[in-house]
Amino acid sequence: MEYRKVIKFGNSSHVISLPKAWTDTQNIKKGDVIYFEENEKGNLTISPRDLDERDSRQIVKLNVDGISIKKIQLEMIAAYIKEFSKLIFTGKEISKKSKELRRMLRELMGVEVIEQTKTKMVAKDFLNIKEIKLEDIRRRLDSVVRNMIIDSKIGEGKSNYQDVINRDYDANKFSYVSLRVIRRGMEKPKVRKQTGLSLLELSHEQHIILAMERIGDIAKWISREDCYSKLSKSEIAELNKLHEIVLENYITAMKAYNKKDYGTCCNIVSKNKEIQMKCDNSKNKLKSLSAFKITHLIREMSNDINILGEVGFMNCKSNIIKVYNEEDLPEENL
Repeated sequence: MEYRKVIKFGNSSHVISLPKAWTDTQNIKKGDVIYFEENEKGNLTISPRDLDERDSRQIVKLNVDGISIKKIQLEMIAAYIKEFSKLIFTGKEISKKSKELRRMLRELMGVEVIEQTKTKMVAKDFLNIKEIKLEDIRRRLDSVVRNMIIDSKIGEGKSNYQDVINRDYDANKFSYVSLRVIRRGMEKPKVRKQTGLSLLELSHEQHIILAMERIGDIAKWISREDCYSKLSKSEIAELNKLHEIVLENYITAMKAYNKKDYGTCCNIVSKNKEIQMKCDNSKNKLKSLSAFKITHLIREMSNDINILGEVGFMNCKSNIIKVYNEEDLPEENL
């Protein structure tokens, strides 16, 4: 570690000298621009060029030969969230996997295929992250997930299943771009300032987005099981009672989170325990394996809605307890 003494410069500024070894390594000359970035603790990071500009030059290459579509998708999502300028797929299997690759790329907001040959596909990221408002994206994701739950109503799987699948693409798209903004905000104080959120609030947003995306997936699984099963009328009626309660709890949870309603967020957690008990009691009225599977999925969905409530009350000020500075605490309470 090196030290530099701060020197007063004029009436309103202070200066420090830069180590010659560092300026030589970075090829910095007289008149060049130096960038400063302040982190959460107030420390400054000095860079010879804008960090955002440097990051935007990243290019990701992936050889798809011998790799499963699921593995390719995971690598693609990770690269997207970390922000690439271009994603280049190579390999002899490009033609065979082209349809799936394009399908997965459509789930990435702002990404377009700009070139394709028999052995190469190039996708470019046109998204300007500075134009993305996290709250707007979260609300759009909320609308998609809510409608996925509504369309996963038991007994209507065959007519609604394809609609749920289509909405799942939108849910993924909004989830990935949200996680990208959150990650960027956690890394870059400048981006975090643009979001208007603290590190803790960004962490809460991350938990909310992941829980919502999971709830959407479970709605898709419920609809799929319903689509390919033969449930009795009594089973459908019993399962829909549970489904209706869970849907209502989800809508309430999201409203409470958006409004920072502490009391309602706490009630969401209590409601989950009630739903778990209702699911257990319903098992005595169900006979088919599919009905048991759907009950289990409803329980899982309720547990993820419970996470929305938990994150919500951690992100809210309590309207029950009173907080004092130690010197202001009334003497009778000491």
